Amino acid sequence: MLIMIDGQRTGQQLLALCTSSAEGQRHLAQLLNGGFVQQLSATTGAPLSAALPDEDISLAKSYVIRTLHELLGKDALVLAAEIEKTETLDELRRHFGQLHLALGMVPDRRKVEQFLEKVALVLD
Repeated sequence: MLIMIDGQRTGQQLLALCTSSAEGQRHLAQLLNGGFVQQLSATTGAPLSAALPDEDISLAKSYVIRTLHELLGKDALVLAAEIEKTETLDELRRHFGQLHLALGMVPDRRKVEQFLEKVALVLD
């Protein structure tokens, strides 16, 4: 995925080049969340500080769900299922409080804080 990113293609165009849309979304989310690439504004070419548009929250959802599973294991199933059902950014925002509560007992506080900071950027 990384070698296909050229600063000209949109996320949708990149996903269209993948053999599996779900796998492509997962790889793109990993690159974004790992800081290997930045999402750019279509008008200015500058990195976006705002969240994903309501019409496409799939990358945000996949990141949240994947990280919940990493941090909580099987305890993430119920919350992950609720997040999977969300269709808009507002619906995803409603789960932020639940994320805080669910992650309260995770021993690796550094990972939890990094995760919550990234999610907050998307939800603001």
